[in-house]
Amino acid sequence: MSTDQSVIIPAEAGAGLAGRSRRPEDRERDIVHAALRLFVERGFAATKLDDVARAAGVSKGLPYLYFRSKEELFKAVIGEAILGPFHSGEDLVATFEGTTEALLREIVARTRAFTDTPAGGVVKLIVAEAGNFPDVARYFIEEVDRHGLQVFIDVLKRGIARREIRPLDDIDSAAVILRMPLGMYSIWKWSLAAHTEPAPAADPFFETYIDIFLKGLRP
Repeated sequence: MSTDQSVIIPAEAGAGLAGRSRRPEDRERDIVHAALRLFVERGFAATKLDDVARAAGVSKGLPYLYFRSKEELFKAVIGEAILGPFHSGEDLVATFEGTTEALLREIVARTRAFTDTPAGGVVKLIVAEAGNFPDVARYFIEEVDRHGLQVFIDVLKRGIARREIRPLDDIDSAAVILRMPLGMYSIWKWSLAAHTEPAPAADPFFETYIDIFLKGLRP
């Protein structure tokens, strides 16, 4: 089973977070990657655009050339970290040839890989800052998060069509419930995990997640 890409963030994007290109045409992405790291480490409100420019290795005023405000940069960070990978997840479901169980295990594996990258902290960051920056929250809900939900809607529809999942009266609600533990794991990993001793083992958590949902959804 391949785990080269996360369902949330492609491997090549994750690699880009660790380093930056000095080509002029890549400066915008350099700024986004630097902002992602600083936003996750310090929090959105505590990070200044001057700090982002310094971390990206560009002049102090350059971020303003690409982004009208820090909120616009935050949206770009969300798109870089999450939107593209959500599209990758939709493509995965559309082209996957194995069973529903194998597909769910692949999604779990990719989600775990994503959570271990700095991009995994963006989910927690969005939740933490939603009340302070409602425009960013609305952008995430309307333009980004619906694609993540669609991944799980497609998983359920595919499973029903293959008769591996029983018919459901409300697929949308079932998809929300199916995805929620994965999102909460990402939030926990980037918030409370560092203060939890002993930390719960991830493998039993995900195996239990898969077991509960497969048993609950089978015909």
